Amino acid sequence: MRPNCLELADYRKSVVAVPPVAWTGDLELNVASNAALVRHMEEGGIGILLYGGNANLYHFDLGRFRALLDLLREITSASTAVIPSIGPDFGKMLDQAPIVRESGYRDVMVLPTAFPARAAGIERGVGLVADALGFGVVLYIKKDQYIEPDRLQRMVDSGSVRFVKYAVERPDPEGDGYLSDILSAIGPERVASGMGERPIHSHLTSYGVATFTSGAACIAPRAALKVLDAYRANDLKKAESLRAPFLEFERLRAEIDGFAVMHDSITLSGIADMGPILPLLANLTAGQRDAIAKSVEDLLSLEHSCREGS
Repeated sequence: MRPNCLELADYRKSVVAVPPVAWTGDLELNVASNAALVRHMEEGGIGILLYGGNANLYHFDLGRFRALLDLLREITSASTAVIPSIGPDFGKMLDQAPIVRESGYRDVMVLPTAFPARAAGIERGVGLVADALGFGVVLYIKKDQYIEPDRLQRMVDSGSVRFVKYAVERPDPEGDGYLSDILSAIGPERVASGMGERPIHSHLTSYGVATFTSGAACIAPRAALKVLDAYRANDLKKAESLRAPFLEFERLRAEIDGFAVMHDSITLSGIADMGPILPLLANLTAGQRDAIAKSVEDLLSLEHSCREGS
């Protein structure tokens, strides 16, 4: 694991993969499967791993949280940045902060709290958590007007927030006034598009954000990086062609169950056996697994062609 914190320039160099976590039947961490998934992503060129919603960190107890941090430190390469997530409630963040600090991590994301939370309380709470960690956090914005742009700017200026994952869903990502105001306040270099591949055409071209997060990049890491590279080169035709299998995968996630599709698709891909998903989530049914099989196969085929052509 990379020992020092991510700089803003580092985010522009990689898609941020958002992997699930593999478990045994007894809900212990599956060391071999988690290592196999990490190795697949690293071999595909991914440099930043964010363990958050897809990893179901919302439902981790402190023992499993500490065990995951210890494991990720051991199975990732020295050049791979790992961002675990804490929260979403204030008490859990404070309990997790010393574990993060003692485990040697220098990047962490705060999971979003929808209720009960107010912007002034988020500002104060994140500031106290950053003090406990000894460094600023990645703030996950998933709700419209979750925090005012001027307040966010104050949090960046104070050092309590270093980066933002923006994941407010819109029917049309163009004309997103909230995102525009955030970028005006803190700059596009501090923001990642945080909803997979669906909004990235707009977010990368119209808004110029630093990068994007991707669950499908866990299956097709080299292909995801080529999508980012094509947008950076303004080769929009190539970018859209490469993005097509990712969009189908994201469509199925939205239609069926975003967490379970992500978790079980890794098993279907043959990259690693992810086992059961940690409660309170649940694995897919047999019929749902059949429904996503072709999408997973298409991502693997694209990944193979991208690795062969690189």
